Amino acid sequence: MLCRRFLPTVVLATFLFGSSFPASKALLHDMAPLWLVSLRFLTAALALLPVVIWQWRRGRLPSAMPWGKLLLIGLLQTTGSMALLNLGLQTTLPATAAILMASNPLWVALLSWLLLGESIQRQVWSGNALAFVGVILCLGGTSLAASISGGELLVLCGTWSWALATLALRRFTLPLDSWTLSFWQMLMGALVLGLLALLSGQPFALPHSLSSWLTFGWLALPATTGAMVTWFMALAMGGAVYASGFLFLTPLFATLIGFALTRHLPAASTLLGGVLIGCGIYWAARRPVMQKSADVGAIKKPLQSD
Repeated sequence: MLCRRFLPTVVLATFLFGSSFPASKALLHDMAPLWLVSLRFLTAALALLPVVIWQWRRGRLPSAMPWGKLLLIGLLQTTGSMALLNLGLQTTLPATAAILMASNPLWVALLSWLLLGESIQRQVWSGNALAFVGVILCLGGTSLAASISGGELLVLCGTWSWALATLALRRFTLPLDSWTLSFWQMLMGALVLGLLALLSGQPFALPHSLSSWLTFGWLALPATTGAMVTWFMALAMGGAVYASGFLFLTPLFATLIGFALTRHLPAASTLLGGVLIGCGIYWAARRPVMQKSADVGAIKKPLQSD
């Protein structure tokens, strides 16, 4: 039975993820994409340093840290996924990028079936498909039938990287809480991103104005630190396939935030899309998929017992 804190946790995580789309797009006018994502996740990781130090002093960290597994998750979740997304946003419409990133639950389900031998119920496939149609509608019916190349392909690769990170968390038994896991994977991913930015020759720049600094602060702290911690909590409480279905809420929140910033009322297609997203998530989650024991225990922490 799911922890009763799962729903508010996963909704908060998807809201924070959704807010990162308009923030990232705005900051790309001031900063190169690799430097932006590197500084974003480095700042987000350092914000968690006091928590990690506190846990270390109280003896709550394992004596042997799983450095290799943490590095792999950081490379997939932070370096691969976020770098490819930022690079793609340079030449891709935010609506198209949000739709492609929202396809993550489909890839998680497919890869779980192909790579892990997971049995996925038909209602999960049908629910995710219905929610995906809703995502397209809420973003104005953006057509993905056109040739997917350049920026779109980069974003799609970023989505696959995120899906692989989710599967890696399922396979690993990490004796770490969400705060420590988030700190190390973001720190490692950010350092690799900084090295890639340096080797690529992208010009280093910081936000140019107070509003840009405020946007960066939101992107690095609530939209990254908060989003990552709550997302890992949701994965531990609900499992990979079940929790990933709620990622369809991310582009809905991104769209609503965009409407709030531009003071434009949502169109009828957006409202209809939101209804379809809700129906798809409800249908896919109506009977939670039976997960292997390793799925729920992928990240050990006391929040699983409520």
